[in-house]
Amino acid sequence: MEKLSLISADLVHPDCWTERTEKYLVNVKLLSQQFSDDKFFVSKVLILGKDSRNLIDELKNFKGVKINKLYCLDEDSFVMDFIYPRYNSVSSLFYDTNSIVISHRIVDGIEKWKIIASSSMVSHILEKLENTTNLIDFKEINLKKLERLLDKLTDRNLSFLKIAHKQGLFDYPKRKTLLSLSKELGIKPNTLLYHIRKSESSLLEILIDEYYSLL
Repeated sequence: MEKLSLISADLVHPDCWTERTEKYLVNVKLLSQQFSDDKFFVSKVLILGKDSRNLIDELKNFKGVKINKLYCLDEDSFVMDFIYPRYNSVSSLFYDTNSIVISHRIVDGIEKWKIIASSSMVSHILEKLENTTNLIDFKEINLKKLERLLDKLTDRNLSFLKIAHKQGLFDYPKRKTLLSLSKELGIKPNTLLYHIRKSESSLLEILIDEYYSLL
């Protein structure tokens, strides 16, 4: 059975369209990709942020980018369907190595990838990225650690956290106090606080370790 590895890679790709996001207040998320021939591939991305229109206007004149369709979700949110050259692209590297893209986010000019790759290809992927990009971080994600973190996040703890958030316990000023909420739920304030703190702790561990994009 082939062994697979879960990889996280953060990088800046010089002269790529993704580098242009550094100038704008936007978040870009990959939705899908299609590799129809040896020279080009088609990407569909979600662009969010107040500078979305400015980024799109620049990309309309950016060498290599050919926008097929542009869908407007609201004033600052768009789905962009475009064609881009495969040569020297990170997307093409992952496609050619039969890697599975779990997530691809772009913010401040930095591409943040999560992929599943054959363990035998990890060193090759790393070498290619080091030669073609400014690699910021590259690591194999420890799934055992993720499992342990998720085991801490019980449904009961999380349900109380959701209720507390919905009822306004975390608002400023608070719409609901811990005491009033505990009375409504029929549990002691200390018990409610325990469940909320347990959920907060587990979620923060997941966020800090950047595992959230896999959930």
